[in-house]
Amino acid sequence: MKKILITLIAATLVIALSACGGSKEPTTLVIASAFAREVSEKEIYQREIFAPFEEEHNVKIEFTTFTEVGALFDKIDTEQQSGEVVTDLVIAHYSDMINFIGNNDYMVGLNDLENEMSDRTFSSAFDSSTNHNGERYFFPINTDVYLSIARNEAFDFLPDGLTEAEVLAGDYTWDDFVDWVDGTNVKTAIKGESGRLIIYQIGGMALSNTDSIPGTFPALNTAANQKAWLDILEMYNKGGIHPQSTTINSCQELLESGAIQIAFEHQSVVGLTYDGAPAQFKVFPGPKGTSGKAGTIAGGHGIGIVKDSENQELAAEFIKWMTAKEQIVDAALGSIPPLAEAIDALGSSPAEEVIRQGISTIQNANVEGLQMIPEYTEWGGVKAVSDAVFAELMAGDFDSDQALLDRLDVAQAELDALKID
Repeated sequence: MKKILITLIAATLVIALSACGGSKEPTTLVIASAFAREVSEKEIYQREIFAPFEEEHNVKIEFTTFTEVGALFDKIDTEQQSGEVVTDLVIAHYSDMINFIGNNDYMVGLNDLENEMSDRTFSSAFDSSTNHNGERYFFPINTDVYLSIARNEAFDFLPDGLTEAEVLAGDYTWDDFVDWVDGTNVKTAIKGESGRLIIYQIGGMALSNTDSIPGTFPALNTAANQKAWLDILEMYNKGGIHPQSTTINSCQELLESGAIQIAFEHQSVVGLTYDGAPAQFKVFPGPKGTSGKAGTIAGGHGIGIVKDSENQELAAEFIKWMTAKEQIVDAALGSIPPLAEAIDALGSSPAEEVIRQGISTIQNANVEGLQMIPEYTEWGGVKAVSDAVFAELMAGDFDSDQALLDRLDVAQAELDALKID
């Protein structure tokens, strides 16, 4: 009888202990994101980032994405205004962060968390977006940059005095690039489809020509921008810019077909082109300008903790997990992880080689984000100003360098008229 009683007591204790701890309901961590919106991207996040964290911390991650411009901010704004905060973490675009931390006080300061993560070197290129008044509010998790890609045969026509080794090391200039594009053996393309990407391509060129990054993009008539546009005009005048440049938003098809031999392109296009035929291409940093550095426009996203959210300690643990070098490569979804140590987590595949070149670019180039977008009444109008200049250039409207420079002055006035007072 005593043995039966002891057994019953032991069983009761096991059940009680299980009820108290073993079957504890998982905490729900709510993440609202403007990134990883495609089904395939969400699957990568669930498999590589969420699932291991959920298992280790007894957490259920609720991940919601927003596609409409401003929708993510509107959600957090509603929560903050009502006092009913349900979102723990936000993944926002760099251009949107000012709405959370500049115009409002909706995020938790993260300087202490950054100090805890002393094993990580985050790129400072996005500090103007992620930080405010000396405090960090977001950690960058991805970015996209401009790189160079060339068909192998292009290296048979390098300008005198320039070696392939120098080019692959990024030790070449825009003057070299312009000379390389001779119009006969080597051609390039500019992504001039109206309303799309030319502003970023030429913006990267201009950034290489300045020691003062603020004010360079999206301006048109600064010395840095004048040099970029004049380089394009020189390549056009010798037949070096493919005529389809007025209608394309990607150089991939022209590169793959051999219609052009070299391009200064967005890393996603570089990655797709190189991954499709790695034996036919070489990938390397963009050219250096008069500053002695390459230049690139860089978009991307960062993660931060929402003010007054319920699970701030757990949210901080998630940021530590997500931004570790092993996870941030997956978190970047094929774009560039803005963390120096991420290079150590890369393999040798074509896609990873492009990422490696991108990390090097972030570390060594003049980089500008898109935090200035809210300063203009309509970003499409900003793009249209550059589109118009390029269309006129490709139509042969500029018979001299001065004619182009005069047009850039007019375009700058049009751009200035779009600024919010």
